[in-house]
Amino acid sequence: MTSSSSPRFSVIMPTFNRAYVIWKAINSVLAQSWHDWELIVVDDGSEDSTQRLLEEFTDPRIRVFKTDSHGPSAARNLGLSRARGELIAYLDSDNTWHPDFLSEFEEATRDDSEKVVWYCGQETTYFDRSTEGIWENKRTSIDERSQYTLEETWKLGAPDTSALVHLRSAGRSVNGWDENCRWLEDWDFFLRICLEYPGRWRLIPKILVSYRQVHGAGADGICAEAKQHGAPEREGRLYLIDKWKDLHPEIAETLGHG
Repeated sequence: MTSSSSPRFSVIMPTFNRAYVIWKAINSVLAQSWHDWELIVVDDGSEDSTQRLLEEFTDPRIRVFKTDSHGPSAARNLGLSRARGELIAYLDSDNTWHPDFLSEFEEATRDDSEKVVWYCGQETTYFDRSTEGIWENKRTSIDERSQYTLEETWKLGAPDTSALVHLRSAGRSVNGWDENCRWLEDWDFFLRICLEYPGRWRLIPKILVSYRQVHGAGADGICAEAKQHGAPEREGRLYLIDKWKDLHPEIAETLGHG
């Protein structure tokens, strides 16, 4: 049973057919130096052994919900509706956090309580996977991010989902994640919060996330699949252009025409 008291952080983790890697993500939450959290895992219709693997985690701070497959934004919205913490963090099931991720954000939110959203930098590793199941590390880069202006945000300046923390109230005030947005949904969500709360976002200038992206056979992420197959990315780009063109006509130039 979970405690009836509200944790400081609610961590939302959507997942789909990632039994092979989700255990790493969950372990990185369990390894956090800040312990006042709940982890909400939303299994978005997995058909592999995800549910069996999740049974192995018995920490009472972990809560699991299984749904039909509706996509990561819908899964995050379900997590947001169930969250009890004042602060919401997200960790995609193929990424990991550094052990001090939550403690660094806790300190930042206490130091600057006027903000509603905070984010950090990340280490990004790109892999190619062959049809024979051979993994090749193509490159690793450090993305420190920056303290974006609103205009920079319009030009796609935004943190990755796994590097983002916001007040629960702020996420709910913008109606959560756009479930029709299947490409750059993290940018769309961050932009809507920035528009709702002008100037109330802050960079934590530290690398606290290890982000991975797999290309080739076995690619299982929206970004990788979109780049690999083309059509989903074009459809996602056109959806965002249509959504934002009246408020920011230059968005078509920023996103391209597909």
